[in-house]
Amino acid sequence: MSRTSELESPKASGDFLEGEIVQRIDALEYVDDRTADWHDVKTTTVLEPDQSLPFYGVVVLEPEIPVEIKGCQYQTSNGEYSTHGRYYVKRRAHDRLLEAGGMYLFVVYIPRPGLPQLARAVVPATIVDELLAGRWYDVGGSRSENEVAKLSWSTVIEPEGVDPATRVGDAR
Repeated sequence: MSRTSELESPKASGDFLEGEIVQRIDALEYVDDRTADWHDVKTTTVLEPDQSLPFYGVVVLEPEIPVEIKGCQYQTSNGEYSTHGRYYVKRRAHDRLLEAGGMYLFVVYIPRPGLPQLARAVVPATIVDELLAGRWYDVGGSRSENEVAKLSWSTVIEPEGVDPATRVGDAR
């Protein structure tokens, strides 16, 4: 993917981040949408937390755990003022991840070429489910999903630990 195309849409940004994560974290393997459209990667070996990838609510990930990667911008504008970016979660995919005992890998990035990552966190879908309670809403039209929720990154990751001038650690 070119250095400018990852900025063209949320989908392009997500695809770019998925590629970056799989390249940087050896224990993760890409899962294509034809195999499973409700998660992006799975663990191939034991994955342990470190400074660049903290875990919340879990100590270690065993092999074969489905993981959904969610990225959002450090800041976004709602028209009047800037606020923390939000993760967009589709109910159907979330429910499948929940049933499978899966995890989310949340990423906060800056929307510029290369999508510099500022923070990451691995969180069990069960904890995310609690955070999403009361946030679901219906979307109309021809979209593939009917219910979605938005979750500010600061609900999942401690804002004091995120510095827009500092990029998350590199290869593991």
